[in-house]
Parts: sequence; C-alpha cells; structure tokens
Amino acid sequence: MYRRLSTLIIALLTVSYIQAQSVKKLTIKEAIDLGVANSKQLVVSNARIKEAQAKVAQANDKLIPEVGVSGTYLHINTPNISFANQSSGNNSGSSDSPLAALSNMHDIALVQATASWPVFNGFRNKNTKIMNEYLEQAARYDAQTTKSEVTVTTATAIYQYYELLETKRTVEENLKQEQQRVTEFKNQEAQKLLARNDRLKAELQASNVELALTDVNHDLQLAEYNLIVLLGLPDQTTIELDTTGMFNLAGLTTWEEYLQAGLTNRNELKSVDVQVKAGEAGYKISKANRLPTVALSAGYVNAFIPNVVNITNALNAGVSLKYSITGAIHASHSMQEARAKVEQAEASRQAVNDQVRVDIRQKYLNCQKSLDKLAITEKAIEQAEENYQISQNKYKQGLLILSDYLEADVTLLQARINYATTRAESMIAYYELQKSIGTLQ
Repeated sequence: MYRRLSTLIIALLTVSYIQAQSVKKLTIKEAIDLGVANSKQLVVSNARIKEAQAKVAQANDKLIPEVGVSGTYLHINTPNISFANQSSGNNSGSSDSPLAALSNMHDIALVQATASWPVFNGFRNKNTKIMNEYLEQAARYDAQTTKSEVTVTTATAIYQYYELLETKRTVEENLKQEQQRVTEFKNQEAQKLLARNDRLKAELQASNVELALTDVNHDLQLAEYNLIVLLGLPDQTTIELDTTGMFNLAGLTTWEEYLQAGLTNRNELKSVDVQVKAGEAGYKISKANRLPTVALSAGYVNAFIPNVVNITNALNAGVSLKYSITGAIHASHSMQEARAKVEQAEASRQAVNDQVRVDIRQKYLNCQKSLDKLAITEKAIEQAEENYQISQNKYKQGLLILSDYLEADVTLLQARINYATTRAESMIAYYELQKSIGTLQ
C-alpha cells in the first residue's frame, strides 16, 4: 500500500516538474507573432487609436441636433403677498383680488423639452470632425510603426539567442577536443615523450576555453529569459528554436529601389502627412471665431401652478443669430497659434523625410556589409580548418612548436564563432532594412 502511494507521489512530482520545465519550440514567425501579441508598446498604441476614435465620435455628435428634457417641481410655504394697487382696508388674501390665489400657492410644476441645431458656425464642427479623423489615421500609422519596431526587436532577440546557442555548441565541441588533447599529453608526459611545459600549455588553453564557455552560458541564460519575457511565456519555459526558414534572405536590389519603396511605404511619413492636414483643419477651426453662428431652436413646455395657471402644449420655434465682436478680434491670436502649429508640422514632415532617407541608406549599407562579411567568414572557416590540419600534421612530425599549433586551434574556434555571429547579424540587418522601407508587417 505504502509502495503504491510512494510510486503515485513520485509520478505526480515528475509530471509537475516536466510541466514546470516545459519546452517551447518556436519558428521565427511564431516568435514574432508572440512578440507582437504580448507587446506592451502595442497596447499603448492601440489605446491611442481608441482615444482618437472616441474623439471622432464626439465630433460626429456635434453634427446632430442637441435635444434636452427638463422637469421642475417646487413646493413652497404660504407666502405673505401684498400688492401695491390694493387699498389699505383690503387684506392681501381677500377673495375680491384677482391675484388672491397667489397667497394660497404651494406647488409649481414645469416640464419642458428643447432642441437646438447649429445651422452654421463657421464650419467649426465639420472641421473638428475632419481634424480628429486625420489624427485617428496618424494614430493608426504610429501603431503600425510600433508594430514594425516590435517585430525587429523580437527578431533581433531570436537571432542573438541563436548566435549564443551556436557559440555554445562550438565552444563545447572545442572544449572536448582540448580536454582530449590534455589527456593525450598527460599520457605522453608519463611516457617521457612530452615536456611538462607543453602539457601545461594545453591545460591552460583548455581552461581558457572552459572560462569562455562559462561566459557564454551566462549570456545564453540571460538572453533566454529576456526572450521569455518578450514573448510573454512562463518563466520556467525552455525555448527550442526551429531554424526552418530562419535564414531565407533575398538578394539586395538597387539603392534607388529601396529609397523609393521607403518614401512610399514608411508609416512615419504617412503619419506626419496627416498631422499636417490635421493642423490645417485646426487652423480653420480657429478661423471660425470670426464668423457668426446661426442656430435653429424648438421647444415644448407644460406648466402647472394650482389655482393660478395651467399651460399645456406650448410650442415654440425660432432662429438665433450670434456674433461675438470680441471673439472675432481675439480670433487672430488663436489663428496665429494654429498657423504656427501647421508650420511646425510641416517642418517635422521635412525632418522625418530626411531622417527616413538617411535611415534607409544606413540600413542598406549595413545589410550589404553583413552579406559581405558573411561570405568572408565562410571562406575564413575553410582557411582556418585547412591551417589547423596542416599545423596538426606538422606538430606531430616535429616541424612546428606547440604554441603555433594551439594558436591554429584558437583561430579555427574564433572563425566558427565569427561565422555564427555574422550569420545572425546579417539576418538582423535584413529585418532592419525591411523596416526602413516600410515593408515589414
């Protein structure tokens, strides 16, 4: 009985541990989708879109008639009422007075409904709606820009994690070779075939590689945790990369084509364009203060004062005209402010245009440099492998000192690490280039 219970407990603990140490296998696309879905920056951007949409709805509300209903009921005490035209011999409450009922007034009820509609107010409401619609478009473009930034950030984290995984694998393989060499040298030293100094050199190099592996393991753990937080995964998750399709990199076209694509597609440029239009609409709103306001109004009233008056179905309608002379005079200041904002928006558009051009040029050259470096590091691995084989053979034949042989080993290790680093950097540069031309979705 106790044995079965112990077995069950062990099984449950094993399952709990496996669940706690869950492995998440990810492709680059799945990682980017998770990064976008869990981005706090995008939550803020989407909230700004909702805010802009609410302002558009508020502007639309201003275009429809304003309708209101109000009701009033008052209960008052018995007032002391006297009238100037009464003779001193008459009391205020005399039934002979036509206003005697007021002295016995205790309740007043009033119900009214009103409606008003600004037929013309200098197109203020219309331009307010237009301005807010432009600002909503700008918020959407800004959200797309944020999404592209999140995509690049996630892709960068993935490729840096891949780089560290490859570096760890390479260093671990090299450490095995170094430890095997140390074992061989110890045997040779025991047989008096090798000087103690050479064995110590081999051990020192193995220690250096082991120290490098410690640094890589630390950086890898930090990069994995950073990736887990970025993707919104549980802390105990172990990430396993599926490298299928991770290094599909199209060849570069001409700089002119990338520049034209960027000037057409960049959401930052689209955002500042509509912000300039929003500023122009804001200028028209401030200009409306110089114009009169014409409004239609209508009302319905029911009034009841017991023993005094009872009014039902009292309808009224009319047209009102309002023109503020002071407002028209002061409008010039608000118009100057609005015009200054338009000029700022226009200057910002030109500045963003220049920044975009420089950014595209920089990312294009960076991507081109990364591809050139990738080709060089591929060739460097072949050269380092051949150099290592030659050095190893010469050392075994006694034609090369140990220091040169170990140096060839370090050079090969560095060449392989450089290739993994450059391979990851080339893909990061490619993603940044796609972002710079506005094609990264």
